[in-house]
Amino acid sequence: MGKVLKDIAKISSATIGSRVLGLLRDAATMAYLSIGAVSAAYTFAFTLPNLFRRLLGEGALISALVPVFTKALNSDGKEAAFDFLNKVLTRAFILLAGLVIAGTAICAIFIAVCPELQERFELGAKFSIILLPYMLLICIAAVFSAALNVLGSFGVPSVGPMLLNISIIGGLFAGVWAFGENKTALAYSMCAAWIVGGILQAALPAYWLRRKGWRFCPNLGKSDALGDLYKLFLPALAGAAIIQLNIFVSKILALFINDAALPAVYLSGRILEFPLGVFAVAIATVYFPKLSKLNSPEKLESFKAEYADGFVFTMCISIPATVGIALLGGEIISLLFQWGMFGASDVRLCVPVLTVSILGLPAFALVGFATRGFHAMQDMKTPVKTSAVSFAVNFAASLLLMNKFGAAGLAAANVIAAAVQSVLLDRKIKSFYGNFNTARDIGKILGASAVMGVFIFAAKSVLPDFIEDEKSAALAACAIVIPAAAALYFCALKLMKFNRLDAATNSILKKFGKFKSKTN
Repeated sequence: MGKVLKDIAKISSATIGSRVLGLLRDAATMAYLSIGAVSAAYTFAFTLPNLFRRLLGEGALISALVPVFTKALNSDGKEAAFDFLNKVLTRAFILLAGLVIAGTAICAIFIAVCPELQERFELGAKFSIILLPYMLLICIAAVFSAALNVLGSFGVPSVGPMLLNISIIGGLFAGVWAFGENKTALAYSMCAAWIVGGILQAALPAYWLRRKGWRFCPNLGKSDALGDLYKLFLPALAGAAIIQLNIFVSKILALFINDAALPAVYLSGRILEFPLGVFAVAIATVYFPKLSKLNSPEKLESFKAEYADGFVFTMCISIPATVGIALLGGEIISLLFQWGMFGASDVRLCVPVLTVSILGLPAFALVGFATRGFHAMQDMKTPVKTSAVSFAVNFAASLLLMNKFGAAGLAAANVIAAAVQSVLLDRKIKSFYGNFNTARDIGKILGASAVMGVFIFAAKSVLPDFIEDEKSAALAACAIVIPAAAALYFCALKLMKFNRLDAATNSILKKFGKFKSKTN
C-alpha cells in the first residue's frame, strides 16, 4: 500500500505542477501574443500534434500496448518484453515519420499554391511545419513512459508535461529577449521550444528505460504479441479518432471565422478542462474498476447502485461548476489572462464563448462517466456509435451557427452534440438496467446550485460598490466569492438532506479516524 500511495503522490504532484505551469504558459503566451492572427495561427499549429498525442500517445496505442507488454513481461521475461517494445517502436517511428513528412509536404504545397493567403492561414501552415515533428517525439515518449509504468516507474514519466511547459515558457522569454515584442518572431521561438520540450520528453524516459536494461534495435519482425496489440489497437483507434476529429474540425472551422475565434475557443476549452479533467475524470476513474467487478447478472443491483452513485457525484460537481463559471466567466478570464497585451477587449471577446461552452460541462462529464460504464460492461461499440452521431451533430450545427454567432456558435454546436450523445448513452444504459432512481438527488443538486447562483449574482452585483478596480474585483470574486459560494452550495445540500453527501463525509471521517488511531 505504501508503494501505491507513493506512486499516486508522484503522479498527483507532477499533474498539479504541470497544470500550474500550463496555466502560466497560456497566461504568458496571451500576454505577449494577445488575440489576433498570430495567436490564431500558433494555436492551430499545435492542434494537429496534440491531436495525435491524444489519439496515439495517450490514447489507443498506449491502451493497447500496456496489457500486451505486461503479458509479455510476466510470461516471457524482460528480454522478450523489450524485443516486443522494439517492434512497436520501429513501426510507430516509421508510421509517425511518414505522417510528419506528409503533413510537412501538404503545408508547403498549401503555402506555394495559395500565395494570397490571409495572415493566420499562412502563418498557421509555417508554424505547423516546425511543430509537426513534435507529434513523433511525444508519441514515442508515450511508448517509453507506458513501458516504464508497467515496470513500476511512475515518477520519471509523469514529469514530461512539466518539461514541455518549462521549455515553452523559456522559449517565449528567450524570444522576448532576442526579438522584443515582435509577435511572429515570438511564435517561431515558442514553436522551436515545443521541439526542445519534445526531445526532453522522449530522452528522459528513454534514458531511464535504458537503465532498466532496454536497448533499442530496429525490429520489423512479426510476433503473436503484435497480433494481440493490433486486436486491441484498431477498435480503440476508431473510437478515439472520432472524438479527436470532432475537436480538430471545430478548430479548423474556428480558423475560418476570424482572427479571434480560435484563441477564444482554446482559452474557453482550457477553463472547461479544469473541472472536467480534475473532478469528472477522477470520479469516472474511481468508479470504473468498481463497475468492472460488478459486470455479471447476479450483481445487477450492485452495479446499478454504484453507477447511480457515480452519476450523482458527477452531477454534484459539474452542475454547480457550470453555474459558477457561467456567472463569473469574465472575472476568471480577467484574473488568469488579462496581462500584458491581452486587454479588457480580449476578455470581452472570450466571455460569450466561455459562457456557452461551460453549459455543456454536465453533458461532457456524463459522456465520460457513461462511456466508462459501457467499457465496464465490455461494450465498446455503443460509445463509438454515439461518438459518430455526436460528430455528425456537431459538424452540422457548427455550419448552421458559426456564420451568425461566430465562435460562440461553434461552442453551442459542441454543447448540442455533447447533450445528444449524453442522452443516447443514458437511454441505452437504462435499456439494460432500468431506471437508476436518481431524479430526487439531481433535483436537490439543481436546487442547491440555484441558491449558490443567486448568491454569486448578488455578490457580483455589489462588488463594484466596494472595489472600483476591475482587476482587483476579479481577484476578489475568485478568491472570496467562489469559496463562499462553494461552502453555501454544500450547506444547502446538507439542509436538503442529500444523503450521498453524508455517506461521503462519513467515509472520509472514518478513514481519517483509522489513520489517526494508527499514528497515535
